[in-house]
Amino acid sequence: MSERENLDPQFEDFVLAETQKQRFQVLVHGLTDTCWETCMGRPSGRLDSKTETCIINCVESIRNFLHRHRRKLIVTGAVFGTVYLLMSYAQKKLREWQEKEAKKFFEMTRKKQHFESTERTCNQTILSLSKIVSESILNVLNTEEIVQKLKENPENKLLLWEQMKVMIFTRICVLVYALSILQVTLRVQLNIIGGYLYRDSVHEEEPLISSELQAKYLSLCHHFVGQGVEDLVKQIEKAVKKVVEPVSLKKKITLQEVERMFWSIQTILCTDTSEGDPVKKMVHYLVQHTEITDARLDTIVKETMDVLESDEITTVAMSTVSRSFSTVVDEVANLFAVKSAPTNKNHLEVVEDHVVTNGALKLGANVNAFIDVNKVEIHFVKLLPVINELVTKNTCKGNSNIPDLLTQQLTLNDKLKLLGANIYEVFSNA
Repeated sequence: MSERENLDPQFEDFVLAETQKQRFQVLVHGLTDTCWETCMGRPSGRLDSKTETCIINCVESIRNFLHRHRRKLIVTGAVFGTVYLLMSYAQKKLREWQEKEAKKFFEMTRKKQHFESTERTCNQTILSLSKIVSESILNVLNTEEIVQKLKENPENKLLLWEQMKVMIFTRICVLVYALSILQVTLRVQLNIIGGYLYRDSVHEEEPLISSELQAKYLSLCHHFVGQGVEDLVKQIEKAVKKVVEPVSLKKKITLQEVERMFWSIQTILCTDTSEGDPVKKMVHYLVQHTEITDARLDTIVKETMDVLESDEITTVAMSTVSRSFSTVVDEVANLFAVKSAPTNKNHLEVVEDHVVTNGALKLGANVNAFIDVNKVEIHFVKLLPVINELVTKNTCKGNSNIPDLLTQQLTLNDKLKLLGANIYEVFSNA
């Protein structure tokens, strides 16, 4: 209900009557001043008969005018009174709207700055923990020991190569899943905390979340860095063995076959009925290892669990995993492209009716010749060391390696950023 509708009728009538009186008095005073200025030609100490007659006639004219137009004056006064009230009401509402919009703009600016600060903290935390998780994975799946043994040309060399191929594919798959899970989990946690902190900054009441509670809540993800990674390695290694072990080391494989291996591993994990899809077990890695006694922490953890188990989170997490595998395949494709080109100027490759030198056609050769990287075949045993170097050395694009490349890609992922923004918005307005 508006303020106009809340006005007391008696008070409204009083205001209208007083407004009419004021308008009438102003009109009478104005006409009186006109008579005085008209009849008084110049200042004088007394009124002569001519001046007195002029003033009497003027006043009589005013009285007759007011008598003839008394109805119009009453109506006009009512109209002016109503307009005056409406103008005052409109001005008041305009001031309230301006103040409301200014306050809203200030709050939006403040929230935007707070969210941007939360995003910076989130990115810094993710980069730091991603490095720790990557190192943990490489330590658990250490291929250097096998490489050193192979250099000694032992009798069980074939067995070591079999172990090597499983370990290389396992460490890549674990990196993809672990870094994706870490990114999603941390963005959810830090934006929930960010939402609570913003509400604390706006409302001058007892803080919703203390510094001690923040530390306990954020420490939950540390379990994933240790025991969580080990559990993930065991589960993924089983899937990798089912796909990679049947492939002979002597076999020549194509890029498409390598890609099918990764997608097969992902499919096995997605349909794992015994241990469950790692993407859908993020709650397990985060909280199911900890006994929570603090009531406030328990509330926040349950809210986090609800978010992580939502369909939206699962969809985003699966999308990041698939995109990360695509990035890995792109890097492996570069290896096939490099291997398909001659290594020096003296190395000539004869292909049907043309000759390729250093990847370029010689003059006079077929200009339509093209080497399809998908048709290039490489012995599996020769491909394994270079794939392993994608993880351990900076042989990826941008002088990077797979762990750093995946971390960078996930940190800049628009879907993950939007996810974080939505979670922050929900918890900052709750």
